[in-house]
Amino acid sequence: MTIIEDGRLLFHVLMHPFDGFYQVMNHRKKNYVLPVIILLLVGIVGIFSYQYTGFILNYNPMFAMNSVTIFLTTLFPIVLFLISNWSITTLFDGNGSMGDIFIVMCYALVPKLMFDIVGILLSNVVTQEEAPLLYAFTAIGTVWFCFLLFCGLCVVHEYTALTNIVTLIATFIAAIIIVFLAMLYFTLMSKVFGFIYAAFSEMTKRW
Repeated sequence: MTIIEDGRLLFHVLMHPFDGFYQVMNHRKKNYVLPVIILLLVGIVGIFSYQYTGFILNYNPMFAMNSVTIFLTTLFPIVLFLISNWSITTLFDGNGSMGDIFIVMCYALVPKLMFDIVGILLSNVVTQEEAPLLYAFTAIGTVWFCFLLFCGLCVVHEYTALTNIVTLIATFIAAIIIVFLAMLYFTLMSKVFGFIYAAFSEMTKRW
């Protein structure tokens, strides 16, 4: 599939998610170029949101801005959900591969991406009293994203709606466990390296 064909399918997915995702998943060859571009745009928009959101609604400390950190933290929940959902659906006999889930997530992110971009632009012209309307506007993109993601996961894993809900709940639980184990691992490793460094420093001082 060329990127132009991917773009046409993406538009079809936005309007007809079940049929659109079915066509994407059953095409003879999947192309990951467009999903990767979408993912990178999500990270870039996260940076723009931090810096260019209107000053009335922007409470971010500009002196602490780090573009790389913002980019990675923006994409971290996406990667975490990808790993968690793949691990859970493998246990629940889901038919979707990690690549399939990645495509579904990236395509589903497009409405949120578009509404977030418009929200950043509008945040520079709205007043404090109009802020709730802007929040409601950007929430439309988030709701649309959740709906597309739900439909896409049903299609790629060939789940019923109820089974998909159960696996999504299990996915969030798995994500929490993964984060906990990762924090535990890095805390333990930092203590080990701290002990090694302290022991090495003590030995060099004695010598």
